[in-house]
Formats: sequence, structure tokens, C-alpha cells
Amino acid sequence: MKPTTERKYDLYSDAFRAETYETFAAMRERDPILLQPGIDGTSPIWFVTRYDDAVAVLLDDERFVRDPALAFTPEERSAFNAGMPASIAFTETHMLNRDGADHRRLRRLVTKAFTPRMVEQLRPRIQEIADDLLDAVAERGEMELVDEFAFPLPITVIVELLGIPARDRDRFREWSAAIVTPALDPVSFEQWGAHLDAFVAYLRELFEERRGDPGSDLVSALLQAEDGGDTLSEEELFSMVVLLIVAGHETTVSLIGNAVLALLRHPDQLAVLAADPALVPNAIEELIRYDGPVERSLNRWAATDVELGGHTIRRGETVIVILGSANHDPERFPDADRLKATAEADSRHLGFGRGSHYCLGAPLARLEAEIALTTLLQRLPGLRLAMREDEVRWRAVPLFRSLAELHIAWDT
Repeated sequence: MKPTTERKYDLYSDAFRAETYETFAAMRERDPILLQPGIDGTSPIWFVTRYDDAVAVLLDDERFVRDPALAFTPEERSAFNAGMPASIAFTETHMLNRDGADHRRLRRLVTKAFTPRMVEQLRPRIQEIADDLLDAVAERGEMELVDEFAFPLPITVIVELLGIPARDRDRFREWSAAIVTPALDPVSFEQWGAHLDAFVAYLRELFEERRGDPGSDLVSALLQAEDGGDTLSEEELFSMVVLLIVAGHETTVSLIGNAVLALLRHPDQLAVLAADPALVPNAIEELIRYDGPVERSLNRWAATDVELGGHTIRRGETVIVILGSANHDPERFPDADRLKATAEADSRHLGFGRGSHYCLGAPLARLEAEIALTTLLQRLPGLRLAMREDEVRWRAVPLFRSLAELHIAWDT
């Protein structure tokens, strides 16, 4: 790794989260491909901020890889994994951490559950969940959107798909938050390991139950999944379910929250969508581009020395694409910092990634966001922010652009 000890740009603090897109604009203009320490303050990371460079990295899954085995020697990998809890193998052996034929094999085994046709069949149930959640708060005239609507809607959908009891959904929220939040000190690292162990122990019991009494749920289907004689290994099965639970609700919680906040800040566009719900699916694409839920790609590693934008990225060095920055690149999106929710959307945003690792759950996230926004706008007249702008806070999770809370009010 090249020596680098200071951050030129703050990408982690509350101050950054209040000025996220201003920071990204400065990076695109002055340092579009930049090496600086990551969140731990020591590990160097290449950050890629312009759209064309971002696409080049995301599409090149031979030189920029997710699987450490393709970038590191066995000795380097052993040092890399030193001190990790044993349960890590049961949470990270999934398709997002594989490339090439291995990735395609794992993806094929779950693709059928997330085709647009299969997802569309969930529409009535998602609508029922959204209506039930609003029935509980409609007469009150106010709510905290994240806890009372944006979280319970997608987590209910994914746990029902997987066949997990509804009573356990809050435990999954705790485990999911632990997985996506960096553990930067010994105490938080120990807590992180304990959460992983508890998550794996819970799933072990669930799988044993489903093996003995399979149902029509996705866990039962994965236990029996076969593709040309191929099945999931135990570690792959655990990891796939963990991935589906985490990715199956984290992105949509953030998408709903960010979309509502963006529209509350643009009441003219909110009013147009409320008057014509048919515009909402198109608006979802622009809302994802404008303030999407996934701010950065997962780490990639250079599998060989790579030239990118005049820089040499050495084998084994870490690369992160800042999707939120690429989606605001004026070279690709004219007037990129203006929300245009009622105009024809540009679906070539990178909100769901690009290439082989394009988000498998994108159709489900789009549908959930469409139903959530349409139902909120139709059932809660006079929707407005019920907190000061300077009280808006974001979660300390680098991967996601995710609100900690959002208080809203409406006319009753």
C-alpha cells in the first residue's frame, strides 16, 4: 500500500452527512480518484467519484474483485482474517463476495424468487402491510416515519418471504445493524462478534426446523435449491439468508426515508405526485438517483495492478465506488443537484449498482417504495416535516445513506 496518513476529505462525521453532496462535488472536481485512510484512520482506500470511472470499476469484475481469494495470496488472506469470529464464514460466504462462475452459480439459486413477475405477485400483501401501518397512526396526525413505517414495511415483507416469525423482526434489526456498522474498538468488535454468533445460532435452529417440516417459504426453497445437481453448502446457505435479510430491508428502509424527506423539501413536486399517483414509479428512479439509499459500493480489491484515471492501483489495494457522487456527476446528469421527481427519470443511475453485482432485489425495493410513497401521499393529506431541518440526523453507517429518524405530520 502507498503511505497515506491523513484524510483530505471527511467522509464519516455528522458534519459530512450534513454536507454530503457538497463534499462529493469537491472530490469530483479536485480528486476524482483519491487514496486516503478509511473509517479506521489507517487502512488506505481508493475512492472513485466520477460516473464514467465508477462504471468502469463496477463492470470490471476481473480486475476489481469482491472475492479476496482472487486478490490475495493464502498467507495474506490468513493475516487478513486473523482475529475474526468463527461465525464470520456463515455470514459472508454469499454471492456478493464471489465473482465469475462462482457468483453466477450462487445467484442462479435465488434469482427465481426475485424476478419482476414473482415480485409483482407480492403487491397485494405489501399494500395490506402499508395500510395496516397507517391505520395505526392516521388519526394521530404525526409519526416517526423510520420506526413506525419505513422499517416495519420491508422487514415484514422479507421475514414473511423467508418464513421467519414476525415476533423476531426486531431481533433481526439489531443483528442487521451490527453487521453494517463498523466495529472500530475492542468493545464494539466483541459486541459485533456476539451479534454474529447469535444470528448464526438462530438460523441454525430455523434451518433444522424447516428441514423437518418444509413450507412454501424461501428458506425451505433454499434448503432444497438445486441447479444442475448443485446445491448450497451450509456456509453458503447461512450467508445467503443473512444477505437476504440485511439487504432485503436496509436498502428499502433508507429509500423510503430519503424519498419522503426529499419530497418534503420539494413540496411542489410532492403535490404533483399526490395528485397523480401514476407518476410515482417514475419518480422513484429520480429519487434513487438524487439521494439513494446505498451511498457507496462494497469494498473491491485490485486483482492485479490497474491503471485508472492516471493512477496506478496496486494488487490488493482497496477500491470503493461512491455511488452517491457518481449519481450527481454533472457530466452524466445535467443539473444533477436538482430534484426532478416529476420529469422523465434517467434509469441509468447507479443506485442499484451496475454489472454482475447489480442488486438482485431491485424489483422488490422499487415496488415497496412505490407502494409506500403512493399510500403515504394518498392517505396523509398535508404531509409535512415535524422537526427542524437542523434536527435531521443520519445513521453512522458508511455504506448506506440512511436517516436515523424522520418526524412527519399531516392534517386529520
